[in-house]
Amino acid sequence: MGSSESQWVLRPGRLEDHAVFARLFLELGVDEPSPPEPVWAAEIAQRSLFAEGPQGVGAYAVTNVLGDFGFVRQLVVAPFARGQGLGRRMMTHLAGHFRAQGCTRWVLNVKRDNRPALELYTSLGMRPAREATTLRVTRAHLAALPPASPDGAVVPVSLEDCGALTEAFGMIPGKLAASAASDSHRLLGLIDPQAPARRWLGMMDLRPGPSLFPFFAVSPGHARTLLEEAFGQLEEGASSLNVTVAEDAPLVHLFRDAGAQTRLETLELRGLLVDAAP
Repeated sequence: MGSSESQWVLRPGRLEDHAVFARLFLELGVDEPSPPEPVWAAEIAQRSLFAEGPQGVGAYAVTNVLGDFGFVRQLVVAPFARGQGLGRRMMTHLAGHFRAQGCTRWVLNVKRDNRPALELYTSLGMRPAREATTLRVTRAHLAALPPASPDGAVVPVSLEDCGALTEAFGMIPGKLAASAASDSHRLLGLIDPQAPARRWLGMMDLRPGPSLFPFFAVSPGHARTLLEEAFGQLEEGASSLNVTVAEDAPLVHLFRDAGAQTRLETLELRGLLVDAAP
């Protein structure tokens, strides 16, 4: 291990780390605000890892263990600490942590234009599994979609629904169930009320921001049904939603043609856990 790497001490997150977490969260370059201190304390701190050195905290990561998958929810290296191998060292540590928890695979999301991060993750055996685009959608943009589908009914998503939704829309096993257990997520699904058993036509996770991530619909008309419900649940004065659309180029094109602004383009990377030593 080089001297630039040995200066970093990796440690679990603490409740008092919220301020530095909130500051580094801004480096993600996303529109949503950093989670407030109560959410940090209840949902995030115990799943975080920090790298601390002579100049302070140089990086943090937030993870979930989702059965066979280790999920790197966030990995941020501070500007002053970049180029020192710290990101690889964090990933090395996380790989060991996930293996100790029985995982054999790992997954994360990364911006498509973040070349240094993509080079790191692909060197560790991760490969693109799906693309997603986040767009800022207003009520006016809904007019570009076909009329809301009459055969869809929006219902709350229960923990028992998560397995079927995960299979229907190709999500990481366990990820939706983890969101369902979190107070900062509001899961809603779209079902066919005429089907004898629940047939899922779409789903969304309404988060602070406000944002919808993930968001799936089997057609643009079903997407409009979900979005009209989402706008109906927004606080007064909220005029737009950041909607993350995965693997649905026609819907993305409809929104772009209507003038919706692209805010983020990401890749979901998956891979077998490997020996991530430098």
